[in-house]
Amino acid sequence: MKKITLLLTLGLALAFTSCKKDKVEDPISKPNTMEELQIPASFNWKTTKDISLTLSGNANGLVEVTNSAGVAYQKAYLSSGVAYTMKVTVPSYEKTVQLRFLGQTANLELTADVMQYQFN
Repeated sequence: MKKITLLLTLGLALAFTSCKKDKVEDPISKPNTMEELQIPASFNWKTTKDISLTLSGNANGLVEVTNSAGVAYQKAYLSSGVAYTMKVTVPSYEKTVQLRFLGQTANLELTADVMQYQFN
C-alpha cells in the first residue's frame, strides 16, 4: 500500500513539475518612454469637433441640439422667419445629433462643418 501511495505521489509531482507554459515573445515592441513613441504626422489629436449650425423655423420657440441619448449640447430661441447660427461642439465620435423644436424631432447627420436645417 505504501508503494502505491509513494508511486502515486511521485507521479503527481512529476506531472505538475514537468508542465511549463512556453513564454511567447511579443512581436510588437513597446516603447519604454514617451520619446520612443512613433506617431504619424497625420494623427488627429482632437477629441471634439465644431459644427456651425444655422437653424430657422416658421414659429417662435426653443430649439435644442442633443445627442441620441437626449443629452443637450446647446439650446437657443428661434424667432419666426429669422435664421439663427450657432457653434456646437460635439465629441469627435458623434455622427448625428437630434434637433428638437416645438414637438418636432429631426436627426441630422454631421457630414460637414457648416450645416443648415429648417423646421416646417
